[in-house]
Amino acid sequence: MPKILRTGAGLLTVGVLVCLVGFVHSRVSGGPAAGAMPWMIGLLICFGVMALAAIYMAAVGLYHTVLALFGWDGGPGMLRKNPNYVPGSDEPLADDTKLHVPDAPDELVRPLKN
Repeated sequence: MPKILRTGAGLLTVGVLVCLVGFVHSRVSGGPAAGAMPWMIGLLICFGVMALAAIYMAAVGLYHTVLALFGWDGGPGMLRKNPNYVPGSDEPLADDTKLHVPDAPDELVRPLKN
């Protein structure tokens, strides 16, 4: 995840906590109820930003689901088979598997030694 998104998530978390503590403190301190209004508005703004982030994440998940269903992500596809898919190409090879490279010298094609 890019650093700006992590920073934004951290700031949003801190903003929610500060607004929540400020709201609760202003309500239980015995002052006028109107003193809690800025904290409540801050909470509503933070929750709105969280809702936008959740909608974005749901849209990205739906997008990748559609790609996987039709095989547009390079996989086999579930509804429409991808004609360019090579069976087994999405599975990792076992450790120390010798790679088949045509016309390569033997010293270039050897398992890695630990």
